[in-house]
Amino acid sequence: MRSARMNDRNRIPTDSIIFGYGPMLPLVAAGIGAWVLPPAWGVLAVRLAIIWGALILSFIGGVRRGFGFATPRASTPVEIVAAVGYVTIAGLALLVPFVGTALALLAAGYALAALLDRRAALAGNAPAHFARLRPPQLLLGCAGLVACWAWVMTG
Repeated sequence: MRSARMNDRNRIPTDSIIFGYGPMLPLVAAGIGAWVLPPAWGVLAVRLAIIWGALILSFIGGVRRGFGFATPRASTPVEIVAAVGYVTIAGLALLVPFVGTALALLAAGYALAALLDRRAALAGNAPAHFARLRPPQLLLGCAGLVACWAWVMTG
């Protein structure tokens, strides 16, 4: 019986795979596009990556806070700090005047969320499957943002 519960806990629901990895694909496409498209299109790809990356990071903050509302055992202070942190990083990325700084903020935010959401899942402050989903999911998005950042820094 215990192994069946462990398998259920480790199973990532199909909708989490689709709606988890799907939003990372535009970030990866932007990172590739920045390097392979003509420069004007590369600039557009990077600008769109900043907007998309910030929207998704804010959404991830909302998911964490929503889990806290719906789950009495979740630590409300932990959920609030995570949500506010993710949204703050996303907002700053939209406000800073330098593209490289915006991309660095978002990449750091995605890497931080990969680490913190995994830890939260293991502690019961996020859905259990986040322990397996979030690190590869968010590091994929982070890779796209880092590719954009590298393109900006070489230009």
